[in-house]
Parts: sequence; structure tokens; C-alpha cells
Amino acid sequence: MLALLCLAGCETNRHSRDRDYEYYGAPPSRPYYESERESPPARDRPRLSDMQQRAFDNCIVLPTHLDRARCRATVMSTVR
Repeated sequence: MLALLCLAGCETNRHSRDRDYEYYGAPPSRPYYESERESPPARDRPRLSDMQQRAFDNCIVLPTHLDRARCRATVMSTVR
């Protein structure tokens, strides 16, 4: 009987997930990787160190578009 009560209380549905997202925030969206056709040629891109490239790549996990843009701008401001 106890197991049935636990399972009944533990089930998730769309409405409970929506409430969880309101409290905890939605999970990060899937990272977007642009195709090589859309990216500028390598000679036009600034050369980043390994640490700068890692920081630039990690900007994608930030929650909002503005935070991601600010992160990318901060990393690019450190390029010589």
C-alpha cells in the first residue's frame, strides 16, 4: 500500500513540470551549433586561446539570450 501511495505522488505530468519550471526555471535549451557554411571563414575569426575558447563555448549554458550575449562579448573583449 505504501508503494502505491508513493507512486501516485511521484508521477509527473505536464502540469507538475510546468509548476516545477516556474519554481526552478526551465532546463537549458539544447546547444546550437552553426554549420560550417554559416560560420565566417577561419581567417575572419579572431584567434582564441584554449581557455578563451572554452569560456566562449560555455556561454551557451547561460539561461537568457542577454546573458549569453554578454558572456560572448566579455570573452571577445579579452582577445588581442
